Amino acid sequence: MHVTLKEVHFSRPTYRYAGFVVVEGEEGQTHKLPLPGTVAQWLEIGALYDLELLVEGEEIGFDDYCLKAERLTIWPPFMEQYVFERLSPLTGNPLYAYRVVAREARFERDYEAIVELEQYHYASDEEVLAVWFCPRCFHYEEANLRPTCPRCGVPMRFHDLKSATRASRFLVLELLDRAPYEPRYVGYARVDPPVPLMNRRLPDGQVEKRIRERVFPRGWFAHPFHPEAKEIKDWWKAQEEALREVRSPVSRLARVVVHPDYRVDGLGQQAVKAVIDWVRRRRIPEMRVAKQAVEVIAMMARYNPFLEKVGFIYLWDTASERPVLYYPLSERAQKAIDRFLHEDPVAQQHGGHLYRPRFAPVEPLARPFVIRGLTKMYTNRLTLEELSEPVRRMLEAFGVRQRLVQKLVIRDADVELSPGTVHVIVGASGSGKTTLLRAIYGLAGGSDDPLYKMDGGEADVPENVRVQALLPGELEPAFGDLPISEALYRLTGDETLAVELLNYAGISDAVLYRAPFGELSTGQKERAKLAWLLAHQPNLILVDEFAAHLDTLTAMRVARRFSALAREKRITLVLVTHRHEIIEILEPDIVYMVGYGTVVAESFDAQSPRLPERALFVREPYASLIVEGKKTWEIRKHPTRVRGRVGILNRGRVLGTVEIVGTRGPFTPVQLAAHQDKHHSTVEHLEEYAGGRPLYAWVLKDAVRFSQPVPIPTKRGQQMWVRVGDEETGKNEESQ
Repeated sequence: MHVTLKEVHFSRPTYRYAGFVVVEGEEGQTHKLPLPGTVAQWLEIGALYDLELLVEGEEIGFDDYCLKAERLTIWPPFMEQYVFERLSPLTGNPLYAYRVVAREARFERDYEAIVELEQYHYASDEEVLAVWFCPRCFHYEEANLRPTCPRCGVPMRFHDLKSATRASRFLVLELLDRAPYEPRYVGYARVDPPVPLMNRRLPDGQVEKRIRERVFPRGWFAHPFHPEAKEIKDWWKAQEEALREVRSPVSRLARVVVHPDYRVDGLGQQAVKAVIDWVRRRRIPEMRVAKQAVEVIAMMARYNPFLEKVGFIYLWDTASERPVLYYPLSERAQKAIDRFLHEDPVAQQHGGHLYRPRFAPVEPLARPFVIRGLTKMYTNRLTLEELSEPVRRMLEAFGVRQRLVQKLVIRDADVELSPGTVHVIVGASGSGKTTLLRAIYGLAGGSDDPLYKMDGGEADVPENVRVQALLPGELEPAFGDLPISEALYRLTGDETLAVELLNYAGISDAVLYRAPFGELSTGQKERAKLAWLLAHQPNLILVDEFAAHLDTLTAMRVARRFSALAREKRITLVLVTHRHEIIEILEPDIVYMVGYGTVVAESFDAQSPRLPERALFVREPYASLIVEGKKTWEIRKHPTRVRGRVGILNRGRVLGTVEIVGTRGPFTPVQLAAHQDKHHSTVEHLEEYAGGRPLYAWVLKDAVRFSQPVPIPTKRGQQMWVRVGDEETGKNEESQ
């Protein structure tokens, strides 16, 4: 129905997430529509809109109607799901994926999350980001976390971000299908009208006035958001008056902040793509004219290329020397930008590109690094000297006296490391994995230390080898007390390269760039060490216990980046790891299995994942939830003594693998309801499955999903276990 806007209502303290408008239909009927003030303030009293009521009744809720202006949807707010896949550099198949929903902020909790995310990226001890108010006495406080009113003692409510204006609109990114330990909000973006004026700083220092009017039609920037208030108390009113005049076919991307754990995976690019969709479809922020381009002024663009990777084009620096980039939304904008890049002498030099990658491909190994007949023995003499009398008597009771222990750790092993390839060493604790790394390091570095020298064998070492090694507790970087970015800058002489290296290693939080090494967490230290290795631009990198201190998802992100980087920059990698999911992500060219003195080389086929000895039948959707790491308890009617990695089987296909690490229980279905995030079943389902019997939780961890399911033969009928490859089945029981 056609309606006329009659009234707009919202309160200043809660305008971001509360308010309503009153509209009148052609027959005189009125409707009260709930609408946040941050949206309602842009609507014009007396204007015509199209209203569709989705429910009947006098009370209309936020989700009960659709409001449009001609063909533009104003409400419900923008919401779109995106699947963000990370692909194998070898096969192009997905290694893992995220599902995120991007939607306009509309709830108070959305803005609380925005404040928290803002702290991740920008806050320091002195910075306070948000303003809160007391719903009882309307006292205002500045804080980064929800404070308690110092007067009334009640929890305060969110009012606004200090850096935002009334014209600002916010988009939040929520992670779907997340594990219990993952954050709900992984990013946000802010869109504003374009800045009122813009001048350009030329290379010779001169300032060119109103540079945008040389490129785009003058009318595009004729009505910016430019409130003027003589006193602070007039600021709210001045903004209200300015809102009425705003009208521009250009929007400004004012902020993009992504949770630091997810930046390394390129989620910032996905956030910007969502913003472009939002602006294009909804004419954000003011919704009055169709958008032709998106403008961004971002100093960070000098040090991170994510805006250019999305498609933003660098045009100039402002008078204050901040880079300005544009994303054309229309052919008209694209032609204007192309013309400027072609005709302007300064723009001709940069060609629309600001960021230049600093980490150039290294000179690869001149030829394969080959070791033949490698033999290594350790000798240790055990004595009871310098031991206390009680301990000496205890050891003698076991027959332990002075003796010479000689152990042949590696016998007659062959190793070949081709240029630009990835190698993984696996084996049990004490099997000789580190010993093999030591031998390679000793040969590459020309060490005379007996610890790193072979006891037998011969080697052909390329003369141009440049090796860097990380052997925890043995060969490690020395950061000292310097911030990690400063330490890397002193190694490379390039601050942009320092940031690039930290990003490659999985550290993308600017707050951490300034942190001394000693203040980092264990996992952050491990990633900083990887950046240190890269800073020397070696062509051979050796890492013991790679990603050992990282959680599964972070380890997968770092492994993917590290493997892709090695192949792109022609670095030879040799990594020790025991984690199956990391091996799958690394997609090594060769896997060396070390144990009992032997070293066996096996080619890794990314298309044919290595299967465990047995597989467990699991119904959908539970099978997919398990291999995606979202279901960490498998509910059964009895405990299990099975431990270790097993396949997850459904409809004759192994979807992936997971480790069984224990059993918990017994539980009743009601007790299990408190752990629904772990098993993803309803109480009704569990009660039906249990049939009055107790239930047990098989505890799972380190799930790996195969890029392609592996078909295996199975027998008909209900089965629980299958011996992979020989069709031998175990005890029959239907799966949960």
